[in-house]
Amino acid sequence: MTESDKIRLFYSLNDYLKEKYGRKVRKISVDAGFTCPNRDGLKGVGGCVYCNVDSFTTPSENSITCQVTERAEKLRAHGIDTFILYFQSYSNTYADMETIRRRMDKALVDEGIVSVYIGTRPDVIDAEKLEYYSNLNGKYEVMLEYGLQSANDNTLKIINRGHTAADFADAVRLTHEYGIKTCAHIIFGLPGDSREDMMRSVELCVELGVHSIKFHHLHVVKNTPLADWYYRGNLDLLTEDEYIEILAEGIGRMKPYMVVARLLGDAAGDTLIAPLWAKNKAGFTQKLIKYMTEKGIYQGCRLDNPL
Repeated sequence: MTESDKIRLFYSLNDYLKEKYGRKVRKISVDAGFTCPNRDGLKGVGGCVYCNVDSFTTPSENSITCQVTERAEKLRAHGIDTFILYFQSYSNTYADMETIRRRMDKALVDEGIVSVYIGTRPDVIDAEKLEYYSNLNGKYEVMLEYGLQSANDNTLKIINRGHTAADFADAVRLTHEYGIKTCAHIIFGLPGDSREDMMRSVELCVELGVHSIKFHHLHVVKNTPLADWYYRGNLDLLTEDEYIEILAEGIGRMKPYMVVARLLGDAAGDTLIAPLWAKNKAGFTQKLIKYMTEKGIYQGCRLDNPL
């Protein structure tokens, strides 16, 4: 088999960016000072059970420009001059339009920015905001990243998510009406989710036509309700082998043109409690590739229709 005959196991974000821009593209992550309706009482308090409330900070709006310029300078020092502006922390559409527009203007200060990725929740988007992002979409590639986590509403209640799978579906459909791409976040291994539920989460994203999926394994970080459950022995976490099997099956159910934007979740700093196997991302990716190759699983190939 020649190199050109090999089947691509999955369509990674790096593959997509290389094909789209023809050069290295890196994210500039921005904390724009937004909060979350699951913290301030609109939908709930305390956030999702896996979220570290103590990590929340409120930077000044003036710091937004500094965050972008400083990180762009560091990347240029390594020969990279094409950037994705990534509004990462909390729900970045949870504000009035004046605030959203002002903070976006403070961030769009570098000519190397080609894309804007916006992390948010499906229950804090509306037509007015999408109209604004649609206008931005003429100059930049805009991506709305919505946290689904699970298509099982009972699981969403257990983790104190504060929205439903229907909310996610409605947000994705509305976003697509404005010509804006979407990325879904899914967590495998949540309490209450069966393997069938996890696959249903992927299938919902496929049915809705999301552009990409970020896969996360459930991990436990300090100062969270989930950490309390873990220490009390009330939480079962996936082993590395279990997660690889489930992730491979999920990727196999995606359409070949959908982007696998992430394989593992991240824990900031020294906050991670468990599982520790995810610290070795390169080793994990090698094991996943080996497993998919041996089992004949590739993106767009269900387990009941192998090579």
